[in-house]
Amino acid sequence: MKIRSFLAFDVPESIRRELGAMIQLLEPKAPGVKWVKADRMHCTLKFFGNVEEDLLMGEISQVIDEAVRHQTPIRLNSIGIGVFPNWRYPRVIWAGLAGETEAAIALYERLERSFSTFELNHDKRHAFRLHLTLGRAKTPLKHCESFVNLVEKLADKEFGAFTIDHLTLYKSVLTREGPIYTDLREFKLGNTVTRDT
Repeated sequence: MKIRSFLAFDVPESIRRELGAMIQLLEPKAPGVKWVKADRMHCTLKFFGNVEEDLLMGEISQVIDEAVRHQTPIRLNSIGIGVFPNWRYPRVIWAGLAGETEAAIALYERLERSFSTFELNHDKRHAFRLHLTLGRAKTPLKHCESFVNLVEKLADKEFGAFTIDHLTLYKSVLTREGPIYTDLREFKLGNTVTRDT
C-alpha cells in the first residue's frame, strides 16, 4: 500500500499561536489566499509523495535515522513575514526562520544525499528555503498594496525561539476540508533510538 508522506520538523504551540494571530490580521487584506491552520504548521524537509509503506517504514526510515544520528539539536527562531516569489505578485506568504540555519540546511542536504538511492519525488524547480508557509494564493495577488504594506512592516517581528530535537515522518491524507496529518515515526537528533507513534 502506498502512503502520501513527508518529513518535517514542527514548531512549538506558542509560536503556532503567534503565527495564527498574524494570519487573522493578514487574512482580510488578502482575499484569495488559502491560509494554513495553526495546528498544521511545520517546515517540510522532504515531500515523498506516494511511497510504498514497506519502503517508507523500512529502508527510507533507516537512512533518515542514520542521517540524524550524529546531528546535535538545532536552535532556530521565527522572525519576520515575507512572500515568494516577489512583492509585486506574491504567491506564498511565509514566516522566516533564523538562528542556526546553516546546520538546518546541512541536515537537509545530508538527507537529500541519503534519499538519492531511492526513486523518490524530487522538485528541481525550487531550491530549499527554510521557512514556515502561512498561506498560498491560487493565483498571484494583484492590487494588494495594503497587504504588501502590512507585510513589509512585519519584516522584523519576532515570534519566538525553539529547538529542533527530532524530525517527524507524516502521513498526509487530502480531504475537502484540508489535509489530515498523522505522525508515523519520530527521529531523534543525536540519538540512535527512534519512536513509532
